[in-house]
Amino acid sequence: MKIFFESSILLERRWYPIIDVIMLFVEDSRHALAPETSDSILTSEWLKERPLDTRELVRLSITGRSYDDLVDKTSVTLDADCRRGGRVDISSFNTYVHPLDAILFLSTPFQVIVENEWFDGGFVLWMAKALGFDRLVTAYRQGRFVFRHAGGKDMLTRSAAVLSGGVWPRRDAAYERALRLWACVLIDNDARYPGDDPNQAIVTEVTPYVTFVHQLRRRSIESYIPAEKLRRFNSAPEFARKVNALFRLEENQRIHYDMKRGFRHDRDDPPSKASYVANPAVTSQERELFNSVSEIDWQTLTNGFGRGISRIYVDEQYRPNSNDNAVVDAADKQEILYLIKSIYERI
Repeated sequence: MKIFFESSILLERRWYPIIDVIMLFVEDSRHALAPETSDSILTSEWLKERPLDTRELVRLSITGRSYDDLVDKTSVTLDADCRRGGRVDISSFNTYVHPLDAILFLSTPFQVIVENEWFDGGFVLWMAKALGFDRLVTAYRQGRFVFRHAGGKDMLTRSAAVLSGGVWPRRDAAYERALRLWACVLIDNDARYPGDDPNQAIVTEVTPYVTFVHQLRRRSIESYIPAEKLRRFNSAPEFARKVNALFRLEENQRIHYDMKRGFRHDRDDPPSKASYVANPAVTSQERELFNSVSEIDWQTLTNGFGRGISRIYVDEQYRPNSNDNAVVDAADKQEILYLIKSIYERI
């Protein structure tokens, strides 16, 4: 994030120790000084009283990230007149904070709130590497952002709300912290057919607490695994036939196919195509969507791929090469690059 100083911060000596600590974050590449404030910083009494290497650090911070046109799209402004806890200007992606709150805000990494930190976090890093956006992986290693484990879809809003309001928030918001720009939410689609939107209420509910919500275009993170990576995961002929059947599905069928459970709606035995169509729990839209699947492919895909395929995103042996040609779907690439860049811009 870019750091701005209101003029009074650089004029009042009592804030100098806080600026010194902030410069440690700058030196560690966690944040950068806003180029727009270069003149006021370089001519300030604070800098005049610091060693020459501090002046050099200021110059490097102001110019050092100019090569990266995506970084530091959000900013933090230190303002002695700001209320404690800060305030957000969402239109300019700027958070105003009191100097006494600055260290807490700037030491808090950006939070990518997900249902499952282990697998959803692995998915984001896996895709970043596969698409050649290694900068995001590097930023994660540097601690500039973290994955926040919500523990399920129904907990996403609570996880986001507690970041700003804490547990037992007061009605007058007296102790809230303006951390909306410090968090985003990634959520599965879970749609069973085109037009289905089962998570819309969650998206609407959580939006006021975060800088953005990204709902996946496909049903789940497992729906993005390329055929080559699935074949490498399990080389058994039976599994290979399942992968071939999956990629014979029409695009909309593959988008909405449940990779883990297949065509099962409950814990009963895997359904035949006829019993699936007769099941009252199956909607008419689902019947229409999967009607063209052949009997042979239906039998092959009916059990799904199981929960174990999520390991592809976390086990080291399945990690992709940087800029991996196996990830070739244009729509997937466009969507996931948008997600990755949206995260990167805000850290």
